Formats: sequence, C-alpha cells, structure tokens
Amino acid sequence: MNTAEERFEQIERYLRGQMSAAETAAFEAEIAADPGLDARVQQHRLERQGLELLIERDLMTKMQAWDRETEIFQKVQPRTAVIRPMTWIMRAAAVLLLAAFGYWLLQENATSIEDTPAPIARTKPEVKPRVPTVRKPQSRPPHRSTPAPAEPDNSDLAVEEQPAPIEEMQTAATDYAALADSYYNQQDFVLPKGAKGGTAGSASYNQALEKFRDGKYTDVVTNLKPDISIGQDAVQQKELLALSHYQSGQYENALSYFRQVADSGKQPYAQRADWGMVLTLLHQMPAKKPLLDRVLAKIQSDPNHQFYNKAKDLEAQIQK
Repeated sequence: MNTAEERFEQIERYLRGQMSAAETAAFEAEIAADPGLDARVQQHRLERQGLELLIERDLMTKMQAWDRETEIFQKVQPRTAVIRPMTWIMRAAAVLLLAAFGYWLLQENATSIEDTPAPIARTKPEVKPRVPTVRKPQSRPPHRSTPAPAEPDNSDLAVEEQPAPIEEMQTAATDYAALADSYYNQQDFVLPKGAKGGTAGSASYNQALEKFRDGKYTDVVTNLKPDISIGQDAVQQKELLALSHYQSGQYENALSYFRQVADSGKQPYAQRADWGMVLTLLHQMPAKKPLLDRVLAKIQSDPNHQFYNKAKDLEAQIQK
C-alpha cells in the first residue's frame, strides 16, 4: 500500500510526464479502477493549473509596477538624464524570467499525458521467400529436311521476366475501433422503437430514451444529468447516459457511467454495463489493455453471463 507521500509523488510524476510507457499504462489502469484515485489526480491537475496562473499573475503585476516606477523616474529627471543601470538590469531579469516560465509551460504541455498519442501496435514484418519461376518446356517442331526458323516463344519470356509477387512487408495492426463497431449492437442495451417489453422508467427517462433512439445523444445528456441521482430509475438513466457518451465518442465519460452501473449489481443492467465497458475500452486501446483484460476475464468467469459467448469470441479475435 502506498503511503500518502508516495502516492503524492506518483501523481506528480504522472502529471509531469516523467513515467515510462509501462508505468503510465499501469497507473492509468489503476486510475480507471479506483474512482477515489481518479478524483485525486483531477484535483492535483487543477491545483497545478491554479498555481501556474497565480505565478503568472504575480509576475505580470510586478512588471507593471516596475514600468510605473520607471515612468515616474523619467518624468522627474531632466530630459537628458540617463536611466539608472539597475532599472535596466531589473527589466532584463523580468523578461528572462517570463521567457523561462513560458518555456516551462510549453514543456509541461508537450509532455502532458493527455496529449500523448497512444502507441500503435506494430508487428515485425514477415518476409516470405520468393517462389522460383519455373520455365515451361518448349515443344519441339516435327523433323524437317530444311529446318524452319524457330519463332520466339513470347509467352515463356513473359512468364520468366515477370517478377514474383511482392508480399506485404508489414502486417496491419489490429483495428480495435473496427472490432468495437462490429460487436456493438444497440438492441443489446435498448429495445428498438415500437418494440414491446422492457422496463418502464420515469417521464424524464422515457423522453430521453426516445431522443436516444432518434440519435439525439447530446439532448439525452442535457436532459438526464440534472436528475441523475433522483428517482428509482437512476441505474437506467446512467446506462442511457453511458450509451449516449459512447455514441458521441466521449469514451472516458462513457466508461465512468458504465462502471457505476456495473458496480450497482442490478441486473440485467450490470451485465450489460460489463459489455459496454469492453466496447468502450476497445476504442482506448492499447493504452487500456490491462483493464480490458480484467473485464473480459470477469465476463468469462461466469458461463451464465449474458455476454459470455461474445466475450470469448472477441478475445479470440484479439489474439489472432
């Protein structure tokens, strides 16, 4: 168990981009699995940004005060007076300090973990040996007393001079987003419009459900968020919010709501949320691979899970 001081240093190293790729992936998996740690990381990030703004504001205030003092001094002195060397030194030092601070901010932004693109999985190219070209045997003409000049066999030459087919030098990387799209089925979560059955919810939920079926995902998020913790259909609302964020490409928000539904243990929503987390994590691969492996293992540990067979099939596709 990390102490409070060690956890603080770990969060600072993460925000400064001082972790290796393996450490970053492991720590992000830990953040995804621990909402409390996620909240602490967000708090640290906000505190760092606030401190940077305070430093910048203080520096600008001091520079403005120095400028006013210089103007007053120049008005008091005769027109031909020379500004004291110390004033120039202070102004130059302020400019250098501001430039160093700006460079530090640029470095922080360049190394921020949120702006770092996920590494692309590559496989070593497989170079296949060239198949040797087999020359067709030429048919001999019948025996004649005066041999006729042989005509060139252009077909054989064409076969011999044609280069062997060139194999691909690099196998294509797994397209995880395409896998997610192929396994996503809206009817696994929400019945189609006009279908009978399903669990009725509050008036606000039913209105949001109609908007979701019409593809108005932003309206769903706007309508449900104010009432997300109210009413007995809160789990239904969170599931619909997770699906709307997923369809809008906001995968971190979708993952957060899917996790809340899965942790509720209320069925059938919890099992559907497990599968929703799998589809969301596929869009965040390979950075989220440790968490994806754990969720797939959880589904496959229960043969009665609603998505047991799909999880096994998906894992086989990933391991190809």
